[in-house]
Amino acid sequence: MDTRVNTMDGKSLLMFLSINILFILKYGLRFLPLPFVLAAVVLYAGFIIVVSGHFRQWSEHVNPKYLWPATIVPLTLLVIVQAAIDPYQLKVDRWSAIHYFLSNLFSGVYPYAAQTHLGGYGSPFPVWQVFHIPFYFLGNVGLSFLVAVCLFVDSIRRIFDTRQAMLAFLLLLFSPAFLYEVMVRSDMLTNFILCSAIIIYFYHFNINIQSHYLLIGITIGLMMSTRLSALIPFAVYFFSDYLKAGCRRQVLLVLMALLIFALSFLPFLLWNGEMLLFFEYNPFVLQSRQGNPTDLLLFIPLGMWLAMAWHGDIRHYAFNTALLLILLVLVTFVHNMYLNDNWTELFQSAYDITYFNMALPFVIFSLIEE
Repeated sequence: MDTRVNTMDGKSLLMFLSINILFILKYGLRFLPLPFVLAAVVLYAGFIIVVSGHFRQWSEHVNPKYLWPATIVPLTLLVIVQAAIDPYQLKVDRWSAIHYFLSNLFSGVYPYAAQTHLGGYGSPFPVWQVFHIPFYFLGNVGLSFLVAVCLFVDSIRRIFDTRQAMLAFLLLLFSPAFLYEVMVRSDMLTNFILCSAIIIYFYHFNINIQSHYLLIGITIGLMMSTRLSALIPFAVYFFSDYLKAGCRRQVLLVLMALLIFALSFLPFLLWNGEMLLFFEYNPFVLQSRQGNPTDLLLFIPLGMWLAMAWHGDIRHYAFNTALLLILLVLVTFVHNMYLNDNWTELFQSAYDITYFNMALPFVIFSLIEE
């Protein structure tokens, strides 16, 4: 058992470093010569290895009551830094895909006709747009990361302890990928931090298909209406339980999820069904255009195997989910590079490395010690 856990910890740490080193390389090379960037990579890797390896010893001297002050103060500083960056100067338009959607919505204009500040169209589904309404009225939809991070920290605190919750937050705080997403007001990582928090709460409160299949169906339907890829962590978590649930619960859960998902689009279908379904840049097209249907021949059986292989160990679940999400992005990128013959363009606009961030909260969770 200890050998398996130690092996998983090493692989989780490698995944964490790989995701973040990608960001150091991509953005470091824009400002510094290669030797300096490689030195930064080495220093960063060493720093994270030391932090993760010695945190338990250090945390024995930390008072658990400092968890929330130690969380809120850095988050406040991040908000200040984020606010100091002019979002209209950014070459990332995930924030404006939400902002202008909501601007249209409250102006009585069809929301999915809104263009971003870079001239693109928004891909987030309706529930994710609605989730950002409070932050829109605060003047910054990028503030949504605050809610997701606090829920993530609290969920880990509930199933482990405050020291492990502090470690999870520190790993986020020491993640260039996370800091990048906050600075450019991207919502990708926020979406998956929220997913992971919900699943951890489900684990803590023993929410299972036998007794809560309708609640689970509603939740999955709502999360599918953020991003389709948000279904993956829930599928890995519930698949084994689903197979044992019985035909009635299986059917009702799926129907409930699909019903909630469909109902979230109904107002926009009635508003402008032609544009919602057949516009060249409708949200369904934008959320699926990166993938290749033939890759499903690999990912469906792989996902089923990983979903069956965690055997009730929540950290093992997090590891398997992170692995699946990373492989999904990696294989998609390699397949597209093969099709387009652009093997050297990983750091160009054709390939958005922030997709790897979908795995980050699950990687961090798998590093937490029980």
